[in-house]
Amino acid sequence: MKINIEAVRKIENENFISFDYQINESALNNYLSLLEAEKIEFIKINGNISQKSGLAAIDYTIEAKLRAECARCNKETLHTIKIDGEKYIADKSDEKDANEDFYITESDGVVDLDDFITEFLGIEVPARYLCYDDCKGLCYKCGKDLNDGECSCFKKEKNPAFAVLDDFFKINFDDLNDLNNLND
Repeated sequence: MKINIEAVRKIENENFISFDYQINESALNNYLSLLEAEKIEFIKINGNISQKSGLAAIDYTIEAKLRAECARCNKETLHTIKIDGEKYIADKSDEKDANEDFYITESDGVVDLDDFITEFLGIEVPARYLCYDDCKGLCYKCGKDLNDGECSCFKKEKNPAFAVLDDFFKINFDDLNDLNNLND
């Protein structure tokens, strides 16, 4: 969706433009790789474009609801990403300091909400999705979901990669485990 903001840029006017835009269902697949999702329920943006301190500004809320696989247990879970913010709008031909909080429009005074959504939603994508923060994941041996309880093969074992350190420190880890059991 493209919005012409020229009416807001006129200093003598106190115009504002409200928008409420939801990406149509057929276009949602274009965002699957950006959001690293299995399925996207919806992506929408709403807000206002108005004049603040003599400049056009956009106040916005972007919301996306999606289904993604948990990085630990592989269960499909429902996630919501919500972003609220405000950005000043500058014409592409205007040179602005890189530290300023500007969103660049097309040179004809048009804000493309699809580009805006892609840019700011992409920033908020988590590194990985989890079904819940303390998900225990899957057993590395048998693949059982440890959220449903312990498996029979799940035991504390020494990592063989560190076996060389046993001789270096002259520590017998079996003796340490026996000492720990006495303290319990």
